Amino acid sequence: MDRLPRQLSGGQAQRVAVGRAIVKKPDVFLFDGPLSNLDAKLRASMRIRISDLHKQLNKSGKPATSVYVTHDQTEAMTMGDRICVMKLGHIMQVDTPDNLYHYPKNMFVAWFIGAPEMNIKPSKLVERDGQVELVVGNSTLALNASQQDNVRAYLGQDVFFGVRPEYVSVSLTPFADNHFQGELIRVENMGHEFFMYLKVDNFELTCRMPSDQAIVIIASAMHKTVYFQFDMDKCHIFDAKTERNISLA
Repeated sequence: MDRLPRQLSGGQAQRVAVGRAIVKKPDVFLFDGPLSNLDAKLRASMRIRISDLHKQLNKSGKPATSVYVTHDQTEAMTMGDRICVMKLGHIMQVDTPDNLYHYPKNMFVAWFIGAPEMNIKPSKLVERDGQVELVVGNSTLALNASQQDNVRAYLGQDVFFGVRPEYVSVSLTPFADNHFQGELIRVENMGHEFFMYLKVDNFELTCRMPSDQAIVIIASAMHKTVYFQFDMDKCHIFDAKTERNISLA
């Protein structure tokens, strides 16, 4: 209140602009990257403040729709009730944050949402003894019953296999079934968790693991062979031509 506009920092001016819009009590707010000029800590604080304000307006009987444009998926996932993911001006999917993350309708949404990004690898669907299987590199993955029913029409075709890093389990010893081998080539320490990168055949695979579990593996197996398996109930299969998620019912 005791400063002229030219005396405000970029972040302060940005917050004043948001406040100036709010006091007009509009029916619709149009936010175009309102936090882009703020540092990381202040962005996190403002995300919470704007979200809380939106809830307060709803409770007070003065609800206002907020259309919020951002390139920051963290802002979108934490603030949005519904998110519209766009690519080159085309709508890819409009859904809740949870559905975008767990049930992406196409490969772009699957790749764009989530950090680290989803593992997406070229593969092929084959049939063996009446069962539909997925061949990824030199590995063969068994599909569950519902997945087999959804993708059977694509037998023999090129597809893409996708699985999020948290659904890749890594161990120093072989799993009981459906396990594969890879070399642990790189790690990123995020504090509460590690991103672990495995070299498998001719591609890389990313695993996301809590720190207490990852440290044990890293200490013994850096640049050595480890074993891994996928949670196949959480995997996705995309049509190579249309990039549509064909594993969804």
